[in-house]
Amino acid sequence: MNQQNLIKLLNQALILHNKGKLDDADKIYLSVLKIDNNNSQANLLHGSILSQKSSFKEAIVFLKKAEKSDSRNYEVNNNLGITYKNLKDFDNAEKYFIKAISIDSKNYKAHFNCANVYIDQKKHDLAKSFLENTIVCNNSFAEAYQRYGDVLQLQFFESKNINFLIESKKYFTESIKIDPSYSDSFIALALTHLWLGEVEESANLFNKALTINSSSNSVMSKSIIEKLSDIKSTKTLIKHEYEQLTFIDNDIDSIRNPKFTKEYYQELKNLYLKIKNNSFDIEDMTSSMKTEISKILYNKPPKTSSSNLINEKNDIESLESEYLGKNPEILVVDNFLTPEALLELQKFYRNANIFKYPYVNGYIGAFLAKGLSNKFILKLTEDLRKTYKNIFTNLQLTQAWAFKYDSKSKGINVHADDASINVNFWITPDHANLNKKTGGLKIWNKLPPKEWDFKEFNYNSSRIIKMLEAEKIIHKIIEYKENRAIIFNSKLFHATDNYNFKDSYEDRRVNMTFLYD
Repeated sequence: MNQQNLIKLLNQALILHNKGKLDDADKIYLSVLKIDNNNSQANLLHGSILSQKSSFKEAIVFLKKAEKSDSRNYEVNNNLGITYKNLKDFDNAEKYFIKAISIDSKNYKAHFNCANVYIDQKKHDLAKSFLENTIVCNNSFAEAYQRYGDVLQLQFFESKNINFLIESKKYFTESIKIDPSYSDSFIALALTHLWLGEVEESANLFNKALTINSSSNSVMSKSIIEKLSDIKSTKTLIKHEYEQLTFIDNDIDSIRNPKFTKEYYQELKNLYLKIKNNSFDIEDMTSSMKTEISKILYNKPPKTSSSNLINEKNDIESLESEYLGKNPEILVVDNFLTPEALLELQKFYRNANIFKYPYVNGYIGAFLAKGLSNKFILKLTEDLRKTYKNIFTNLQLTQAWAFKYDSKSKGINVHADDASINVNFWITPDHANLNKKTGGLKIWNKLPPKEWDFKEFNYNSSRIIKMLEAEKIIHKIIEYKENRAIIFNSKLFHATDNYNFKDSYEDRRVNMTFLYD
């Protein structure tokens, strides 16, 4: 095949590549490499696809061949930098990004990519310098402003100098100005406002991010694929959705104007009945139903008062001293919320149609930036931090979630969370718990080994169990109780205890978690 035909083939493949049809494009790249093993462009593009598919070590082989043929090619060096970064080989990543910049200093991509290498290494001033260069090269690149704001937030966490937060507002705002649909910037700006104590503005920004993501087809599609690819998770979502809408429709909590149609409810009921009689198949979920069930239909926040939502009748000073004097740091606080706040929260979780993230063990979640944030919840996180100020000194909320559980199961597997303090509290009334000795939380007096990364200590439960058993680490069980909170070192391994609650919608076990760092 002559050179002209090879170029024609590669151009066809590039069209497919740019449309996201990676496998079809890669077949052509490989066919070109069979004819010309040293073809620089085919090696580059095949290597980039391998990198996109996370086959990083294999990608290096082909990208190095491209480099051998054309060492001064910008894209070759930039892609080598990206691949080495993903391998956490930061020295080589930096080397290739710097080389790419020397080839074409006006192309913003290598400046930006190199900045991200420095962010991963916590070299914040260098990162900011390269992000500034990125903006000079392309001042309409929203993500550069977003990442600059991220770095300023990181510097705030290191120094606790609020000037970094104040400055970060400017960069997140500029990112939003360039791309009003960039939900990550709304979320980051919401967190900045929260950390500055500006709760109402924070809640508004979280809500804007949710509106953007809810109206984005690509975000919705990704969310559906993640949630509904497993039959157990799908059953969990259908069951909760049907039971919740039935509860709302019965008007027990005087909820008005829920936004669901009779047709949707009937289709949901049909799926629910199939689950009940063990005839449900994953193919029973149509694509339109997957889209509909992912939508938030009702999300009225609890009533917010100016008074403290945390129960100040507890001996706060004594509880703080108990926590600070313990090793490991584990504190149980009963009557955690005020009675009024507890009732508001219970009503909110019965009716807020925000639980859209199911798990195979039979529980379903709602998350901070995915419908959970409102003025009440954010005020609660701040009231807690300020009430127990000696425990939460200089710490800020970084994540929050709520989980609802089926009536009987084993709950969340053993894991640790990436934060300084975890606050886990329960709100379901005690009469729903059929076994008062279970339903609580297991905590092990063990932190993750320093060499473990987040995935290992948060997801790899089999490895964690093996280590705990080998070291004969015994767990402590904190029994379930309504309005009980456990405040503990978030890095301690912990898991939901087995539980057995009444099999009715309003009696589902509900827990809430706040992470502070």
